[in-house]
Amino acid sequence: MFGLHLEFGSIMAATASIAVALSTPFSDDRNHQKEAAAHIAVPESISADQSGITLPASTVQRHSDGLFYVEAQANGHSIRFIVDTGATVVVLNRADAAKLGLAYESLPGRASMRTVSGSSDMRWAKIERMEMAGKQIEGISAAVIDGALPVSLMGQNALEQLGTVTLRGDTLTIQ
Repeated sequence: MFGLHLEFGSIMAATASIAVALSTPFSDDRNHQKEAAAHIAVPESISADQSGITLPASTVQRHSDGLFYVEAQANGHSIRFIVDTGATVVVLNRADAAKLGLAYESLPGRASMRTVSGSSDMRWAKIERMEMAGKQIEGISAAVIDGALPVSLMGQNALEQLGTVTLRGDTLTIQ
């Protein structure tokens, strides 16, 4: 019985260490020291194949690599995202941030972000307007990651503003 309590306690401790507390991701008057999280398994090489990307339709089919890709208009520029329900915030790679005129070196709020490949330096940015799945959302905080991220991530802070996001089999639906 004692071993069962120890094992349960170990599981709870591991779960607690994995959980991430994230403060409001962007504010001009606050210093951000907490870590954001982006838990995603990105294949070693992601094909440039654009199949599975849909705009403005509300249904997206799973790509052959097992992931869901969407294309959004961010501040008027087309950005390809992986839908990542494990990422607490939108995460832009440096190339996509540059498309939006967000030079990594000039962004405020240096911090660190945990990813499946370890910790990476990141800085906070704001996407003023994003259009996806026929919906428009505004004022989206985004982490611009310094590490090698092949595709930007559509995180929970944007997904929750889009409405109901449902995964059923090989179909993702945004309502």
